[in-house]
Amino acid sequence: MMRFYIKVVIHHMLYAADLFLTPQLGKATGSKGFIKRLGRVQLHASFHATGVLRMAPTDSLDMHADLLPFQQLVEKLLH
Repeated sequence: MMRFYIKVVIHHMLYAADLFLTPQLGKATGSKGFIKRLGRVQLHASFHATGVLRMAPTDSLDMHADLLPFQQLVEKLLH
């Protein structure tokens, strides 16, 4: 499941990310809403892959699933 998410889903979600996502600078909102909604997809994928309860913290879930936090993934892509 995680291989599918990393190889296929991330590339499809962020296909034209450089056009519609702007970097988060200071207090500027940029495209925070889009990043938050797309981050929920990663959260659900890591729920299904690791099989934990929904009460688990997102940061530890990303760590156990060996994923970057979604905001850092977007910043890496935009860089």
